[in-house]
Amino acid sequence: MELSQAVKIANHIVDLLAPSCDIINIAGSCRRQKPEVKDLEIVALAKSEIIVDLFGEEIGRTRNKQFIENTKIIGEHLKGSTIDGKYCQIKVSSKLKQYLINLDLFMPDHFDYYRQYVIRTGSADYSAKVIAVGWRKIGWCGSDVGLRKMSDCTETKNSENKSVWKCVNPNAELPPHWKSEEEFFDWINVKWIEPSLRIVN
Repeated sequence: MELSQAVKIANHIVDLLAPSCDIINIAGSCRRQKPEVKDLEIVALAKSEIIVDLFGEEIGRTRNKQFIENTKIIGEHLKGSTIDGKYCQIKVSSKLKQYLINLDLFMPDHFDYYRQYVIRTGSADYSAKVIAVGWRKIGWCGSDVGLRKMSDCTETKNSENKSVWKCVNPNAELPPHWKSEEEFFDWINVKWIEPSLRIVN
């Protein structure tokens, strides 16, 4: 799909979801201004609702119902869950026609929002060869429970000889709660650059 049409659809989705979100951003190739867009990518932090017990005491939080209902308007859900998942793939449609594009909707934890925004902006090579290398240089890894210090994890190799990290320390140090994309870049000692320049030669 041409960039201009993809951006128009992505903006429409953001407008639909924004009232039920604390933060929402377009990522992926739309944000990188690629002429052709294969899939839409949006990162969203939905507003939460309090869960109470029979006595009215707060026992937890969940995504607000309006966010979940609004994602149904976007189109057919193909994978994942907007109820309690961190990812959902949606076949984008409207009342008039079926668009030839899917939406990858990422719903990270609040403390991990800006790291995910960077990763989901891409490109995939840039995320792997610049961003992930940046956090590894300061002693962190992407583990089964999120970003953790390498010293709190064990490393194995998968069938493709790629590192798989598992956190083995129940009291492992958590990464910072970044308040912006720039703050995350500073933390990994990588210079912030415009999304359109995030390529690896």
